[in-house]
Amino acid sequence: MSCKMRIEQLKQTICKENEEIAKNSEWLLRIKDENQKLYRRAQRHQDKKEKIQRHNRRLGELVEKKNCDLRSHHEHLADLRRSHVLELTSVIFPIEEVKIGMRDSTDVSSESDNAMTSSTVSKLAEARRTTYLSGRWVCDDHNGDTSIGITGPWITLPNNGDYSAYYNWVEEKKTTQGPDMEHNNPAYTISAALCYATQLTNILSLILDVNLPKKLYNSEFCGENLSRRKFTWAVKKLNANILYLCFSQHVNLDLLHPLHTLRNLMYLVSPETEHLGRSGPFEISADLEDSMEFVDPSGAGETDESGDEHISDEETDLGTDWENLPSPRFCDIPSQPLEMLQSQSTQASQPIASSSAGGMISSAAASVTSWFKAYTGHR
Repeated sequence: MSCKMRIEQLKQTICKENEEIAKNSEWLLRIKDENQKLYRRAQRHQDKKEKIQRHNRRLGELVEKKNCDLRSHHEHLADLRRSHVLELTSVIFPIEEVKIGMRDSTDVSSESDNAMTSSTVSKLAEARRTTYLSGRWVCDDHNGDTSIGITGPWITLPNNGDYSAYYNWVEEKKTTQGPDMEHNNPAYTISAALCYATQLTNILSLILDVNLPKKLYNSEFCGENLSRRKFTWAVKKLNANILYLCFSQHVNLDLLHPLHTLRNLMYLVSPETEHLGRSGPFEISADLEDSMEFVDPSGAGETDESGDEHISDEETDLGTDWENLPSPRFCDIPSQPLEMLQSQSTQASQPIASSSAGGMISSAAASVTSWFKAYTGHR
């Protein structure tokens, strides 16, 4: 009896195991089917990945080709700009160093005095290279030896940036009446050189495609005699524009000086300037911009007689873009005290009130008419 029970149990166990095996076989087939699907999907993704990689390689090659074309166009454009700048500065605005034909007194004394020590000679040489400008001592290595001329050797600027001869002459002309018979006046030379420098700077900004930070017209220095304050502001803006152009063309910063107007221009348009004609981003030297404060317009002189006590960048740079309209001359409407108006309003009748309203309307119409006449008359 026990043997039969064992046999039955074994049979049942075998049936359960067979069912488990069948179930596992189904799971195995299902997993194999899933693996096949995943494998096919992986193949498709691999094909898609290879296709994307080929597309990226083609795009990379296209971008590299476009970059090469862009660099070649930039180089060609830089060469054109460089040739135009060199042609401009060789034909129309030549800039060159002009030797000063005068000898310094320190050199003569050093040659005549053989007993002078070397330390004294070095101190005198250092003193000769130092200029007192606007209340400060400025070291200038080019002071006294050469000057920079534009459009010819007869139109030069002082090397140390001291243009006081101009506004000194203007102040003298205010006190001295009569025609000026002096043709070799240094004020004429300074104004002409600054006028040419302004024209050259504006043309260079157009050729090099650089937006200047300060607005300065070509006729700024060649019109009426500028006061000391206006002249100093104009010179400061011109020097700032020239330095900005030098920064954009990556001129060696060791060669630049914030007060050397024509010398900075000469370094800018020199054929030795490696990056002349370039385009793109650039950095601005904060030290050179801060050193522009050597010329301080706030303490450059007294207040103008015309009442121009303060000149700001907004007035000098942006104010010229707007058309100046005449001031409208409005008719003043007579005003009365509040108590009188209240008393009149309580005593006056309705017709009187209507007549006063009509009078105010007519006075307003008259004021508008007078303003329109003044406006059309000034036009």
